[in-house]
Amino acid sequence: MNEETALNAFAALSHPVRLAVFRRLAREAPDGVTAGRLAALAGAAPSSMTAHLGKLVAAGLVTRERRSREIWYALDMTAARDLVGFLTEDCCGGRPELCGARAPACAETAS
Repeated sequence: MNEETALNAFAALSHPVRLAVFRRLAREAPDGVTAGRLAALAGAAPSSMTAHLGKLVAAGLVTRERRSREIWYALDMTAARDLVGFLTEDCCGGRPELCGARAPACAETAS
């Protein structure tokens, strides 16, 4: 992931509703959730949720798929891993044991 892509992802996640949606989709992965259910869970108007989801899709963090009459949203797992990898790629000064299990990209970059 390059810096510009990471900055776009961080900008999309900088709103509390979008961050909550991102985290909800991570919990539901890989299945995804309907826009209506996400709106209900967040206590947001459906039109507002659609706008938030649009920003997450535009940032490449979330995918959208029509299933019958509903639109389902799911976390793009590759993008999520790439974002975490971007954050941790230079961590630990080449000592992955300092990062622990929460930063698997650190162990990969140290080898």
